[in-house]
Amino acid sequence: MNKIYLEPIVKAQMLIDGVNKQSELLAKNGIAIDVEQLKQLCDEMEMAGRIQDEAERQLKQLREKAHTSLNALKELYTASKLPIKQTFPQETWLSFGLIDKK
Repeated sequence: MNKIYLEPIVKAQMLIDGVNKQSELLAKNGIAIDVEQLKQLCDEMEMAGRIQDEAERQLKQLREKAHTSLNALKELYTASKLPIKQTFPQETWLSFGLIDKK
């Protein structure tokens, strides 16, 4: 999980634990902490973090696949234009869709 999310979650969970342990002392002093809302928000952030981690994993796989396809395209393009460039004069390359100058 991203550190930006993890740190506040850990801090909030520590607060929740402390509030639960000291609930009587807080009540004596008239202090009310919404522990349930803190827990709910922590759960939401943990879920959002898991979803983000999964999305990043999928994006990485898609990016790797795209790079593999790009490399294959470059290799095939180079191999495909070579016989044209070797067989025909430079003036006709454009008619084959080749914009190469050399």
